[in-house]
Amino acid sequence: MADDTSRIPTDARDSATGFISDTQPSMETSVPVKDSTAEDASHADDTMSFKIVSAIDFGTTFSGYAYSFSSSPDKIYTNKNWGQTQGFLLHKTPTCLLLKPDGEFDSFGFEAVSKYNDLAEEDADSYYYFDRFKMKLYDNKELNTDILLEDAKGKQMLAVEVFSKSLTYIKWHMLRALGNNLEYEPDPQSIRWVLTVPAIWDENAKQFMREVAYRGGLIDDVHSNRLVIALEPEAASLYCRTLPANTFLGYDEDSGMKPKFEPGTKYLVVDAGGGTIDIVAHKVRKDGKIRELYRATGGAWGGTIVDQQFVNLMYKIFGEDFITTFRNEYPKDFVELLQDFEVKKRGESETIRVSLPYNFCNFKHLGRSAKDCIQNFSQEHNAGIKFSSGKLVLSSSLVQELFIDCLNQINDHISLLLHKSKLKDMNYIFLVGGFAESPRLQKSIKTRFSEKVTVLIPEEPSLTVVRGAVAFGRDPSSICQRICRFTYGVGSYLPFNDGEHREDLKVISDGMTLCKNIFQPWAEAGEVIGHNEIWRESYTPIITNQKGIIFEFYKSTKRNVKYIDEEGVEKCGCLVVEMPDLTGDKERAVDLEVVFGGTEIKVTAFDHTSNTKRETYIDFLAI
Repeated sequence: MADDTSRIPTDARDSATGFISDTQPSMETSVPVKDSTAEDASHADDTMSFKIVSAIDFGTTFSGYAYSFSSSPDKIYTNKNWGQTQGFLLHKTPTCLLLKPDGEFDSFGFEAVSKYNDLAEEDADSYYYFDRFKMKLYDNKELNTDILLEDAKGKQMLAVEVFSKSLTYIKWHMLRALGNNLEYEPDPQSIRWVLTVPAIWDENAKQFMREVAYRGGLIDDVHSNRLVIALEPEAASLYCRTLPANTFLGYDEDSGMKPKFEPGTKYLVVDAGGGTIDIVAHKVRKDGKIRELYRATGGAWGGTIVDQQFVNLMYKIFGEDFITTFRNEYPKDFVELLQDFEVKKRGESETIRVSLPYNFCNFKHLGRSAKDCIQNFSQEHNAGIKFSSGKLVLSSSLVQELFIDCLNQINDHISLLLHKSKLKDMNYIFLVGGFAESPRLQKSIKTRFSEKVTVLIPEEPSLTVVRGAVAFGRDPSSICQRICRFTYGVGSYLPFNDGEHREDLKVISDGMTLCKNIFQPWAEAGEVIGHNEIWRESYTPIITNQKGIIFEFYKSTKRNVKYIDEEGVEKCGCLVVEMPDLTGDKERAVDLEVVFGGTEIKVTAFDHTSNTKRETYIDFLAI
């Protein structure tokens, strides 16, 4: 038996379904044989040489990819022929997926939008059309591979299938572009893939993306180091540092806005996407690497909030029953209407002219046409709207109302951050992301903060993340220090001490008096974590004929957590380690090693006797 300071992983008999053997007990507690340690594991970084690094920016509204070759890593290529068959030449394509009636892949992006809009109504009913489905992952505590998504008609399909089929297509599209560039088929094993995710996503959402990358064929092992998860604003931060000053919108050499990244420089990166707004605060270290000053924050205030405000306005103008009925009868026309608004809202015009589909213009509900509804609403509310040549025309004041809540939430949050003691002396704010292309958002942030800090916007803000993700894939250690948002640890047992431990947690196991539900921390909320730090400990069984251990992992926003059943402590994963070889019995050892400080946490357990190794990823910095 170890001394009083040693810890014992939680007894897993209650949860070890599927692992019970004929010899009891099969999954039991164990004793640590050495103290846990935390060390820098930079030397353990993946040193494999990848010929190609390819990043996929899987966005809420638009998606795209970029890549570079090891022969010229600083030269980053972005695809610029999305929508070519529809008459476009763009760097991104709508995140829209069309599946055949049997659920098999049909098309993605512009092609999916075009084909869905061209389907006859009776055919459209049997197809599956998904768009803007990424937000299903945001703040979803129940996320797993069994959750369902609804398509435009309300038909359901497994989310993991929708995501993986989308990634499979993007992978194919990128490999084709690579083949054209190289003039030969690249070896998939020579490619490191990078998937971008919002920094404020919870860990289950990031783990979900790793799973769909595996199912989508990007990697052949779910734990493969050929896949790197990049946090979107962090990736943008890396790319903004490389940009010449004259590539920022509105750059004036005499204005003093030329960015400098000398040691000590502090800046915010505001990644304004379609679904979320992610903000990170960074500081340049003496060695040129980046450290995080404050945990990443943000919220669901992206461009889709403006879209929802537009839908709410439609409800007011036409009536919710009118819009719902039209959407059910003509789903592809409703999709077309929203897509036209999505394009128009990014324009510089003070007013917005939304094209109404033919079926909408001629649709009547309870004897009222679309034109009648618009005219009646305008007269009754003195609103700045009108019907003109098949278009819904919104005045500048009405457009501003659609944006105002979203802009206020973003600005108020930035202001709150700038008042933090660590962030008061910011040098720059970099505004990036698809929503950053909106002149209204640009003007709003510049008006609010330009007197305090220099606001810089890259010429192509929507591509900043995906280009930076390529750089991150080349060197994940470039973000060398992060702030841990949660306290993380493993459930444990300790020898019971009267007066120290809760009486209700006292248990007797194989003659030992123990306290169950002890929380053994790896790192605490607010702690500065270096890239690839290691926490490790070795354990030995305490039960004769023990067949294995289940390590259960927990997180909390609180510091100084003592028990896993405290309020605010959540289970976030587990790892089963089988111990089939009973040679040595209680003298056998299992090493538990936790590598954290990156965008994910990797947990590995190794049974020395049977040479059994088990590993999993748990996202550590869900920031």
